[in-house]
Amino acid sequence: MHITETNWWNDMMHGIYGPRKGGARIIIDAENAATGAGKTGLAVYLARLLSRVFGYEFCEEDMTLSGGHYLDRWREHPGAEQPSVLILDELAAAGAGNSRRSMSTQNVELGSAWQLMRKKRIVSLVTLPHWSRADKTMRQQADYRLWCRERPIGFFQPYSVGATFDDGSISTSAYDDVDRIQFPDMDSEGDEFYEMLSGQKDELLDSEYFDADRLRDPEDDEDNLTPEEAARQEKIKIAQRKRESGDTAREIAKDVDMSHTWVLENTENTAEM
Repeated sequence: MHITETNWWNDMMHGIYGPRKGGARIIIDAENAATGAGKTGLAVYLARLLSRVFGYEFCEEDMTLSGGHYLDRWREHPGAEQPSVLILDELAAAGAGNSRRSMSTQNVELGSAWQLMRKKRIVSLVTLPHWSRADKTMRQQADYRLWCRERPIGFFQPYSVGATFDDGSISTSAYDDVDRIQFPDMDSEGDEFYEMLSGQKDELLDSEYFDADRLRDPEDDEDNLTPEEAARQEKIKIAQRKRESGDTAREIAKDVDMSHTWVLENTENTAEM
C-alpha cells in the first residue's frame, strides 16, 4: 500500500485541507532508539512529497538542527493561505533538545509555536531517537508519531497522538489498516536535501560544542545570561533533580523558595514520560 492510500495520510490531509485548515506536528523516532533507522531520510522524503502536494517550494532553509533557526523560519513561513513544510532534525542531540537546555525558554517557545500552529498551515517534521526525549509540551501538542522500524530499515508505523479522557495523559493510537509503511532510502539515492542535512551534522560534530544553536550563533551561550536568568535556571535544575528523586512539588517548592505551581510548570514528572 502506498503511503498516500493509508488512513494516516488521509487523516493528515483532512486536517490540512478539511474544515480545520491547519498544519501537522509530527515526531519521528525509532524502535529501540536505534541509529541508522532512517529517521532523517523519512523526514526528507515526506518533506518532498508534501511540498509537491502543497505546491510549496521546499528549500535548504527549511531544514535545520537548530531550534532557534526553526522558530525563525516558522515565523517567516506563509500564513493560512499556503501549507508548507519544516524539518527540525536531531531534536534531542543538539539545539532545542540539548539536555543543558531541556527547561530553557527556547523549549517553551517551541511548545508555544506548536500550540499556535492553527494560525499557520505548517507541517513540522521533528526527528529524535525516542519521542520521550522531546519536551512534554511538544509531545502533548503533537498530532502524529512516526515510529521507524529497526528491521527492516525503510519502514515506519504511524500513530495518532491524543489525550486520555480522564486525566489528559498523552496517548498514542496505531492505525489498523496497515502495520508498516515503506519509504525510500534517500541516502543511497543521493538526495540533495538529505546530503545538506548530513553536512550540517558533520559540521556540528566537527565543532567544539555539540549545540546547533551555538553553531548558528556562537554568542548565544549560557555565559550571556543575566544574573536573574542564571539564578532561575539553577533553581530549575535543582527542582528537576529533586522531582526525579521522588520529592513532591510542595517539598521542592520549600527547598527552592518558589511556589508549588512554579515547580509544576518548570519541571517534568519523569514517571509520566
